[in-house]
Amino acid sequence: MLPGRLHAAADLKVGQKLAADAVVVGSGAGGAAVAAELSQAGLKVVVLEEGRSFAPADLLARPSWAFRHLYAGRGVMVGKGRVLVPLAAGRAVGGSTFINSAICFRAQDHVLREWERDFGSSWSPARMAPLFAEVEKALSVEKIGPEIARQNSLVFKRGAEKLGLAGDFISRNAPGCVGCGVCQLGCPIGGKGSVDKNLLPTAIAHGADVYSEVRVRDLHVKKGAARGVTAEILDGDDGATGLLHVEAPRIFLCAGAFGTPQLLQRNHLCNGSGQVGQNLHVHPGQAAAALFDEEIRYWDGVTQGYFVHLEDAILETFTGTPELFFAALPLGQMNLRKLKHAASAGCMIRDRSTGSVRWQGEGRLPEIRYELAESDRALFVAGARELARIYFAAGANTVWPLMNPTMDPARTLEQALAQLPGSLPAQKLNPYGSHPQSTCRFSADAKSGVCKPSGETHEVQNLYLADGSLFPTALGVNPQITILALATGIAREAARKG
Repeated sequence: MLPGRLHAAADLKVGQKLAADAVVVGSGAGGAAVAAELSQAGLKVVVLEEGRSFAPADLLARPSWAFRHLYAGRGVMVGKGRVLVPLAAGRAVGGSTFINSAICFRAQDHVLREWERDFGSSWSPARMAPLFAEVEKALSVEKIGPEIARQNSLVFKRGAEKLGLAGDFISRNAPGCVGCGVCQLGCPIGGKGSVDKNLLPTAIAHGADVYSEVRVRDLHVKKGAARGVTAEILDGDDGATGLLHVEAPRIFLCAGAFGTPQLLQRNHLCNGSGQVGQNLHVHPGQAAAALFDEEIRYWDGVTQGYFVHLEDAILETFTGTPELFFAALPLGQMNLRKLKHAASAGCMIRDRSTGSVRWQGEGRLPEIRYELAESDRALFVAGARELARIYFAAGANTVWPLMNPTMDPARTLEQALAQLPGSLPAQKLNPYGSHPQSTCRFSADAKSGVCKPSGETHEVQNLYLADGSLFPTALGVNPQITILALATGIAREAARKG
């Protein structure tokens, strides 16, 4: 089969019709893995992506620019509940892998066994292990070293070791990383192994065509089976200039935990279980910060470099641009001279909280509800207390155990812990959701899930889901490697099915 191409909206004609063996909606971790697997199996594949394709030279290292061009909803999506939770998802060729921190954690065995027990999953730890290894090799996953982690991670490591906490440097798919610390704005040197650098080129080399700046609107089903899609060709301002039609006997929805349920809701498909758009988990995180006498320059080094794994929580170092850090604290608590002495980390939890996603109509952001559970509130408080202990053990002179403008800086561990009683109200937290998932969960029982563990929906033949939306429960770790492994397995099984 001849190689395919990466096409932009300008390459398309209004009303153009394409034919393929499979159409893949979304070019992130799930979509790229599906496209690579199916194309290597000899199928003609068309990938449709709402966002643009960006080269490193196209990027501007400014949050305002990145939110406008690289993030779904322009970076302003929020889960509404008693606590507002900002939410992030990518919108570019490469999906969220284009803006993530390249963190590569495998799903834990106890989570996979839970899925087997409670949802009839066929994805056992033994079956997933070779898939994990396969995608890690394809993405050049390696554990980082101290020369890339740098001081923000090394002081955290120092504190954790003094407390006897088991930690390690984080494995990442960033073979060309130089530690510039702006992963969330797109990699300016192309050193991150996002899927636009590996799996999508593999798919294209085996005949797949990838179309950017097209937004899928209609899913076509005839006699209970997938038949293709209709998409809008977008202009630079997200307006539609015309339609693109793709005929294909297989549809793979890989539009993420926000996009996939909205497509099903818009088309009134696959909701006999009532689970489409339900069971939202977001892997929420809560930040902490500290000041040291020594210079840290927390923005210098890999975005996330060192972690300590606790039960249902991960304590991870993280960086952001100085202006974002400065804006997170009230005036008077930070100045530019102090900023180079600051360190930052966060607590990310396997959330028991749940929410929902609802399509609100053409051109509108989805309605997203997310209600923080009492158990998660308590877990965040416990994580904040542990972060305070780590930073003071590392030699910090000041700690913000929660990056919340209403919290005072603590000069001693006793002051920090006094601000973090077990009864601390949820409104004192300031969580952020990075990894939406589970909104179209799989289950062997059609009454409790949208699709089967194979990814094929219970109600429409050859309509598959292959992204984070199909996780039956919260994963508890950064999800890209699990999405990639599951999507590879789902596509491989579908190709064998014929």
